[in-house]
Amino acid sequence: MTRATHPRPRLTRPTIAALLSLTLATGSAAAQAQGDALNADDGTGAVKVCAPVAMPRWRSMSPVPKTWTFLDCMAFSGEMGATHFQLGCLFTNVTPYAQKYAWGAMVQIDKSALAKSQPPVPNCGW
Repeated sequence: MTRATHPRPRLTRPTIAALLSLTLATGSAAAQAQGDALNADDGTGAVKVCAPVAMPRWRSMSPVPKTWTFLDCMAFSGEMGATHFQLGCLFTNVTPYAQKYAWGAMVQIDKSALAKSQPPVPNCGW
């Protein structure tokens, strides 16, 4: 029995470049659409999270009430003996393959921190 051989299609550099740009454009459009669909409102099942951090020894993560503010998280973190803290969000209802968490930048606890609220994106009410 002989096997039928089919010539493999040759892809030229312009064809490969066109396919690559199409793939990248489609992928970024899909990612943008998923991000647009993720609104951090009550429908996402968002939970506010305060994360005290004592660099480089330990890190903690506490779900907090919706009424907590940036200042509450900073004060709580200081009481825990942390040197830094982060604001975070955890989501339950998101579009498929969307990230189910978000973190703001890590902020050092000091007087200058009052000007750096650093909420996560998407934000769940920080």
